[in-house]
Amino acid sequence: MPSTKDFKINFLGINPIMKDDTGGLDPESICALGALMTFKGASTENLKKQALEKGQDLEKKVKVILKNSSLKGHASMATTPVFSFSYEASKFLDSALTGMVFSSSLMASGRRTDSTYEDVVYPTSITKNEKALSLYKETSEKILDIYHEILASEVGKDQASKLLQYGVYGTGIISYSVESFNSLKREYEREKEWMPEEIGFFIEKIEAEFEKLGISSLFKTRSLAPRISYPVPNIFKNPAKSNLARELAENKLNNSESEIVAINNLATDKLKDKFGLLRKNLEALYSDKDLMIKNWFKVLEERAEIARDYQNVLDIKTISNLSWRVWGEKKRHRTMPMTVDSIYYAIEKACQVWRDLKDNILNNELSEKQINILDKAVNIPSTIRTNEGTLKIYTETVLNALETYTELISLGIPARDAIFIIPRAVRIYVLQDINFFNLIAGYFPLRLCATADEQLRRVTHLEAEKIKVELTKLGLDWLNWHIEPKCLHTSFCPEKNCCWYLKKHVKYYDEKVHQEMEDSLEELFENK
Repeated sequence: MPSTKDFKINFLGINPIMKDDTGGLDPESICALGALMTFKGASTENLKKQALEKGQDLEKKVKVILKNSSLKGHASMATTPVFSFSYEASKFLDSALTGMVFSSSLMASGRRTDSTYEDVVYPTSITKNEKALSLYKETSEKILDIYHEILASEVGKDQASKLLQYGVYGTGIISYSVESFNSLKREYEREKEWMPEEIGFFIEKIEAEFEKLGISSLFKTRSLAPRISYPVPNIFKNPAKSNLARELAENKLNNSESEIVAINNLATDKLKDKFGLLRKNLEALYSDKDLMIKNWFKVLEERAEIARDYQNVLDIKTISNLSWRVWGEKKRHRTMPMTVDSIYYAIEKACQVWRDLKDNILNNELSEKQINILDKAVNIPSTIRTNEGTLKIYTETVLNALETYTELISLGIPARDAIFIIPRAVRIYVLQDINFFNLIAGYFPLRLCATADEQLRRVTHLEAEKIKVELTKLGLDWLNWHIEPKCLHTSFCPEKNCCWYLKKHVKYYDEKVHQEMEDSLEELFENK
């Protein structure tokens, strides 16, 4: 029975480090001498050499520099060292850690990997309460049974997996700067009552390694500095406190999954001309296979240049009501700032909504209107809601999980542990900024692709259509043509399995051409 205390972490390395005849420099020494470099105009190597020639104690010198810079709030030294680690724990670490703006991560995908009884993770307080343990175990196993039953009915894994809880085994690789870790620790201290206990175990294990990693004094000075860190998009926070995402959602969303709440427009005639030329060049690729093979990268670079030179031309704000699972995808796009509501507020709301329709759920008497009401609180994926059999077992299982959460709370289990039973389908309010890059080259082209999660793709399509309406009102309808999946940026699909959407424009594209382009990319890799 895996427990949250079975958390495992493996450190994979840290940079920058330097080795030389005198032993080299650890990360905080490099950063401290780097700070001195800004005044002295000499390299860190030469500054070290000068200190040793003068008989100075380098360790003491580093601490003095850190006290005079990092301790006073200068964050650039804390953003320089980056450490990487792999972990094995529950999937809550993904929700808590990978939204950090200045970080990078590779996670085991919840919509691709499987889960079994042995993967269920048990929070400490639940393991110590016999009744809570029995209840949690029974509900967890029921969720997994129904999940596999739904999968067997040929519902896609990305839809079926929304039933699963995050209190199951997960693994990943993450890279953090010292500054990012400082942001996380401060957030944990603010919201300790609400953040899963594994985050506390994680912080303890990381800090215990800082001396070996050569960043203990740097972290200490930065963590004590009289300056805040960049905000963490944290869902594990006090539900009693309001936030902009909730305030806008409750005033703007109505029955929609997503709405545009603001657009800042600085578009110019020259930008219109550039997009006119880009369209002309793309249409040439769409009509001529040989030209496409020859020029696709050149045309792609045209888009990159426009995105670089007009980055600030548009700023679009959207408010959405998305499943926890889909928020997990959105938060990975760290170039799109977000404000997110408390997951506990979302759960409280879901418990009330589903409790009100309990009899209808258990008697299999849900009207379309009632299904929509339930779906606003906990996502009911499209292929599940259209099949009476899967709808029944899905809604019954979600209801059981929500009731288990409530009962665990009544047994004295903290909310941050009871949440381990909640399905990933529970919806949460998300306010997000979309800049020009993400509109024409980053987020939208990627999430309009058929490889994206079903709900995320559907919501992204909804947002794209609403954005196009607003752009047309602003006289920017010429931009609408360019808000398309990534395949239309090059005239070929880079994925193994093509959905053939690009045949809408590229009539010559078929299995043969698809294979030719896949072979061509591999050949470029081998011969470059």
